[in-house]
Amino acid sequence: MTTIQNIEIKLGMEGLTPGKIVTLYRRAPLLRAVDTPERVWKKFEASSVVISAWYGEQLAGVARALTDGVSESYLCELAVEPDVQGSGIGKRLLDEVFEQCRGTELLLRHSNISSRYYVKLGFRQVDNAWTLKLK
Repeated sequence: MTTIQNIEIKLGMEGLTPGKIVTLYRRAPLLRAVDTPERVWKKFEASSVVISAWYGEQLAGVARALTDGVSESYLCELAVEPDVQGSGIGKRLLDEVFEQCRGTELLLRHSNISSRYYVKLGFRQVDNAWTLKLK
């Protein structure tokens, strides 16, 4: 297992490519549509916060958030390479998201696969959220 001391955390898009992100999403596995790398890249370009974790030239993890910087933020994705899950990389990525979104309420959607992880970090489930897919 890779130790977190060897991991470099970067703020912004430096080093990222659509192919690297899609490969990470497929391996993580992050339950997101990845059939069009251009759409994935567009999401990253439009994000307020993009944070990546690197082990040398290898992308080890990524977090992406949207925020108004005042009251609300939304954690869009957190993905970590399976080979290094459990080493603290996800927590380091989230700590940077927390710093970038300080002072706001952070909302996230997740699958049941990761619910225990988020509870352990202090997130709580809420009942007052709604979703609508726009066409």
